[in-house]
Amino acid sequence: MTIESNALQSRLRVLLGLQGAVLTDEELSHTADCYPQCQGTGRWDVRQYVRRTGLGAREYRVVRGSSAQDVYRSPERARADAVGAALNELEAEERSGIVPATLEEELWPKKRR
Repeated sequence: MTIESNALQSRLRVLLGLQGAVLTDEELSHTADCYPQCQGTGRWDVRQYVRRTGLGAREYRVVRGSSAQDVYRSPERARADAVGAALNELEAEERSGIVPATLEEELWPKKRR
């Protein structure tokens, strides 16, 4: 994928919004910065890890294939699932060369009359 960081953040924001998930600007920026380091063609999955801080605390990481490199971490499974699904959708769109109308509308809204 050769998606520019700002474009990646914008597209992720839209795809996450369609799922009802919202990430902070910092989370989106971190994900966009880590994304180019996680090359591959496999699907994004969510893995559960035990965090070193807090008793029984869980952390969910969005990873690809057998890689240990993650693009997103969260203590909330639903948010990590949303990021994984959004990345899979984004890459499917990129491979097909088609931007869905709903995404295009969000990225380039029509001017109000």
